[in-house]
Amino acid sequence: MQKRRKSPPKYPQKPQKKSHTKSGEKEEGYGKGRYDRDNTNERSFNDYKGGKQNHQGRSASKGRGKPPNDTRSSLPRITSDDQITEGKYRGRHILLSESPKMAPTCRKLRETLFRILYRRVRAHRFLDICAGTGTVGIEAISRGALLATMVERKAKNCSLIRKNLTALEISEGHGEIVESEAIPFLKQMSKRRRFWDVVFFSPPFDYDYDEALACFGRGFSIKPGGVFVIEHHAEMFFPERIGVLKRWKVVVEEEDERAISFYDRDK
Repeated sequence: MQKRRKSPPKYPQKPQKKSHTKSGEKEEGYGKGRYDRDNTNERSFNDYKGGKQNHQGRSASKGRGKPPNDTRSSLPRITSDDQITEGKYRGRHILLSESPKMAPTCRKLRETLFRILYRRVRAHRFLDICAGTGTVGIEAISRGALLATMVERKAKNCSLIRKNLTALEISEGHGEIVESEAIPFLKQMSKRRRFWDVVFFSPPFDYDYDEALACFGRGFSIKPGGVFVIEHHAEMFFPERIGVLKRWKVVVEEEDERAISFYDRDK
């Protein structure tokens, strides 16, 4: 005898109730067991595939589970100025200059700087002039900058930057070192028509700012629509308008007596 091929079951739209049995138990139509179970499995699969969870962080299919772990608690603690404060290299220590004349940008100011400019640094080009040992430029790379160009006039500091990049395994395509004075570099880049999305300028406090600001005011090295940031002593003030640059924010770190002023270049 040839066996009949079983056809797939047809699910009713609504379970059909049957009359009471002789034993007095109430029977349900097809679907009380498998119909509901199949729907539950389908919902579970869709929720799993889409990664959906309810507002309590529990699985939508079972209604229970553990809340997601707090990843911030597992990150390295930042306790000193020689540590990268955020991003890919968070917590990693870098070499700093032992010279008493060298004062790297403090970590609190770095955190504030990149908290404000995070979206304008990630996947963009960053220029650090008077880079010292490259702390700020490396912070930019750690936060996803495509390229950080670090300009420093002292050969010894350039050597420290190179050691820091090597220790962190940052390739030359992401970390560029230029040994040069600030003004000649800016004039050369103007001739070459080379621009960066964010330019950070952190000279010594006894620096003569006039010539450098004249170059920046003409848009040297700053991409149209880009950002120029200058680090200075907390008691120093700069004009609201410098050529093509317009100031939009000033942040003061009173503990370290330092400040950073933010300017946008006209488009």
